[in-house]
Amino acid sequence: MSEREVLFAIYEEALVAALDPQEEEWIDPALQCLIRQQSAMVMTAYNPGTARPSWAENEAANERMREFVSSRGHELWRADGFSADGTWREPGWLAWGMPVDEAVSIAVSFGQFAIYAYDEEGVRSVVPCDSNDHDVS
Repeated sequence: MSEREVLFAIYEEALVAALDPQEEEWIDPALQCLIRQQSAMVMTAYNPGTARPSWAENEAANERMREFVSSRGHELWRADGFSADGTWREPGWLAWGMPVDEAVSIAVSFGQFAIYAYDEEGVRSVVPCDSNDHDVS
């Protein structure tokens, strides 16, 4: 199994939580999508592909991602992807109503292999990001 295949297996098993800014509590994005009847994309700038930058580099990249997504007018919530056993956690962002192709393009520009896409019914998919010549970072 390739390193990329191993990572995708991890992505499929990961849990995702989003911070509701009004309630100030971490919630399941699937349930919130169902309640709002709105899709959402979850992405991070942490640990692009197989790279493992320092904490400071990851934080800086994630801040650049936040600024870029915010500038595009999407409602943005903090989000984390994490393992059930607690061995890893990556901060990121949940963008409400963002089209999948826009989220993939942004994720590609930050070197990411995949994003999480939630449809209006709360069904989550791991969406691969194929590298193109995009760069907003």
